[in-house]
Amino acid sequence: MSRDKISEWSPTAGSNTDVGGININEGCPPATINNAIREIMSQVKDQQAGTDGDNFVVGGNLSVTGTTALTGIPTGPTAAALTNTTQLATTAFVTTANATLGTMSTQAASAVAITGGTITGTTINAVAPGTNATGVKTISSSAPSGGADGDIWYQI
Repeated sequence: MSRDKISEWSPTAGSNTDVGGININEGCPPATINNAIREIMSQVKDQQAGTDGDNFVVGGNLSVTGTTALTGIPTGPTAAALTNTTQLATTAFVTTANATLGTMSTQAASAVAITGGTITGTTINAVAPGTNATGVKTISSSAPSGGADGDIWYQI
């Protein structure tokens, strides 16, 4: 079998008797060694450029310097819920983490509709109709100050 790319090389040195169809077996003509080295260099370059169609497997740590662009659809392991480290997060992890936040059925720039759960630690202060053109109530965790500090306003 002609070994035309790195993935076809054997981890057993004695089993590698050719490279790209060039004989490198014991007793081969000395002239073929130069061509075999050139063929190896070509195959290594194809591997490095990603033009050989082989997957590249790293059995230990991979250290990348400079800017790296991942193409295709890269995948990775999903971290356990509540992981708070510098490891990369997959969309499955983000979905799991967001599931613990509760739900809001709609959210617009001017209104938020809360469909479940409990609001605790708040006071409700009614504003008499006519005080505000829309008639509003204020919910806040401290004394209301007119909405400038994050008070929540909703229309009745």
